[in-house]
This record gives sequence, structure tokens and C-alpha cells, in this order.
Amino acid sequence: MAHEPPPSLTTTSLGDGLWLIAGAGCNVVAAPGPEGALLIDGGLEAHSSRLVKAALQATQSRRVHVLFNTHWHPEQTGSNERLGKDGALIVAHENTRLWLSRPIETDWLPQLYGPLPPKARPTRTTYTTDTLTYGRRIDYGYLQQAHTDGDIYVHFPEQKLLVAGGVVSNDGWPLMDYKTGGWIAGLVAGYDKLLQVAGPDTRIVPANGPLLQRTDLQAHRKMYFTIYDRLVQSLLKGVGADEILATQPAKEFVAQWGNPDAFIERSYRSLWGHYAANA
Repeated sequence: MAHEPPPSLTTTSLGDGLWLIAGAGCNVVAAPGPEGALLIDGGLEAHSSRLVKAALQATQSRRVHVLFNTHWHPEQTGSNERLGKDGALIVAHENTRLWLSRPIETDWLPQLYGPLPPKARPTRTTYTTDTLTYGRRIDYGYLQQAHTDGDIYVHFPEQKLLVAGGVVSNDGWPLMDYKTGGWIAGLVAGYDKLLQVAGPDTRIVPANGPLLQRTDLQAHRKMYFTIYDRLVQSLLKGVGADEILATQPAKEFVAQWGNPDAFIERSYRSLWGHYAANA
């Protein structure tokens, strides 16, 4: 049986020396720097070799010197081992480093993920916000417990580009990873933080799908808050997990975003640790 060819990578200039590479499992942003290229997220391990080659070609660099992990998921950390062995600085939230230091069990991966080898784990971490000067100013900050408990954004203020990581998806519903600290109210709060960072002319890079504007973030935030509010009302009424889909808490968003069932189920479960004791 013939194997399917690997997905093609597309490289698009974002101006000011910034590049968007799609097709490796998530959106990856690449930039040149004084000691080599900088990557925000590393795609899946299966696509890492092609991704790194495309990033080096786009940025006219000889090596990758800095790699950001916006969270721990395989689509973001698949180049950690390759680049970590070569001495790249890996930047992430401390919780992402902790997750990558142990086996991670989820309900959406067929097997355990991790632990990554020590050299593949983040080497510079933050708990709140920080700035990296690497040929340009790069701000990054914690999005609290959003779709995991280690989500960060990466912001190029001078270029008006905000990389939102896994909190923002523009090609369907995001993964609500409640087993590693994500919850739907935190997702809404993550959008609030992104809206504080984004100016009216800021371009937003989601984890997947085309770029967004600030007005798109506002629309997303309103949608997720609507769903969150409905889920809380159901929880307080004692609606069970096997009954929540019948309430159709995302009914008016299905036409645009597709089947929401997996997102709704995980979002409902994500509330339990925060609300169930008081219900």
C-alpha cells in the first residue's frame, strides 16, 4: 500500500524579516537573528527536518539558535530534541518544562507523550512576562490556565505581530486540554490578555489557520464566553457529561466552526474542578 506523501510546507513573508511556515502541524513563525534563526513553535517531530530546513532557507541562517514553545503539545515541541541537541535556547513557561519532564497521559493522544530528553526541555522559562532582545524586541507572557496551564504568547511589538499559540485556533475548535490544566473560563481570560497586548493594527498568528485581526479576537472571545456561561448554568442545574451535548451550547456557531462536540465535552469536564465542589 502506498504511503501518503508528507504535507507540503508553505512559507509566507510577514514583512520585517518575519516568516510564517504552515504545514508542519501548527503555524510556525521564523525570524533571523545575530546568532541564528529564531522559531516560535517547532511543529511535529515527523516534519521537523523539513521545517528547520525551510526556516533556515527563509531567514538565510545557518542554524536555529532560539526556539519558543508556546505550550507542551507535540505540534509545538516536535523540534525540541533536534534543536536542543544543537544547543538552541528553548524558551517556554515553567509549567511546559515540567510537563515535558514527565510522561503525559491524555484522552486525545494514542500513547504517552514524553518525557523529552533533558537537552530537549526548555532552558529558559518564565512564570509571568519577560522580554528577549534578539536583533529586535520580543515580549512574551503567560496566558494563565487557558487551553493548558503553560500557554504563552510571543509578541513582536515593533512589527505589530502577536503569536497567540494554542489558545487561538482559526481552522476549527481548539483543543481544551483539561488534563494538563486548561479550562474554558481560563480560555476566555487568555483572550482578555491577548486583547490587552494586541493593538488595533496588530496581526495575530493562531496555532492553526489564517492570520487574524484584533476584531477577530473580540468575536472569538464573545463566542467562548457565551459557551462558558451556558455550560456553567448546565453544571449548576446538575446536567451530566452524557447530557451536555443535547443542550447544544454552541448551536449558533456550528455553521462557521464545525462539529463542537469534542470541545464541548472537554470544556464541560474542565469546569468540574473549579465549580463542582460549590454546585
